Amino acid sequence: MAGSKSQSDTPSKPFSKPRQSRAIRTRENLMAALERLLREQEFEMISVQDIAKEAGVAVGSVYSHFKDKNAFLAALLDNWQAHVEAQLDVSEAQDVAAALKAFPSLEAALLDMTKQVHRQIVESGHVLRAVHTYTRLHPDQSDADWQSLVARSFAPMAALFEAFGDEITVSDTAQATRMLGYFFNTIFLRKALMPQDTLTEALAFEDETLIHEAAMMVYGYLTKASTNASTSASDS
Repeated sequence: MAGSKSQSDTPSKPFSKPRQSRAIRTRENLMAALERLLREQEFEMISVQDIAKEAGVAVGSVYSHFKDKNAFLAALLDNWQAHVEAQLDVSEAQDVAAALKAFPSLEAALLDMTKQVHRQIVESGHVLRAVHTYTRLHPDQSDADWQSLVARSFAPMAALFEAFGDEITVSDTAQATRMLGYFFNTIFLRKALMPQDTLTEALAFEDETLIHEAAMMVYGYLTKASTNASTSASDS
């Protein structure tokens, strides 16, 4: 009949989007499986077969998404970078200085900040160890994007000077901000990278002690007497 379409004339439904969605879900499932396994053992001890079993997929399905096991590390680094960026986006949408002013003192704010850093690093230790493995094998991956994220992470440190300017006596605030950024990005990193750390075991540090003393070190640094004041006192 005129105007009617035969079955062959009817355009076929596109399958690309559903297939792409399934592929994305499978890839995400594999990455989630790897993260669960990393909580129990190191990356070097995990096989592709282990990841496939944990994800509930055939081993062949893994290789349709990842060339080999090491390809998971690159994806893990990408995911971690996206995670850090998302956290910074949330932080930058808030008035950090106002939140810090809610604390009764600089000491209380630093203790809370140190607790948060410790918690985040401990909770992410399994991922950090795997990412560290990848960056050690691929030192060229320390690119400008990461440098930008690190620079952005200094913003909460700068907010301390706005919130507690009457308590902080260190004179070079720009350098102090960078030092605090370095300190908080490294102080608990050894604990994350080496959960069975013979150093902390030998020192018999409990987490609460480590957190408190780290916070007090920062407090002492920020409230130290200025060089000029010290010089004047010694000259008198």
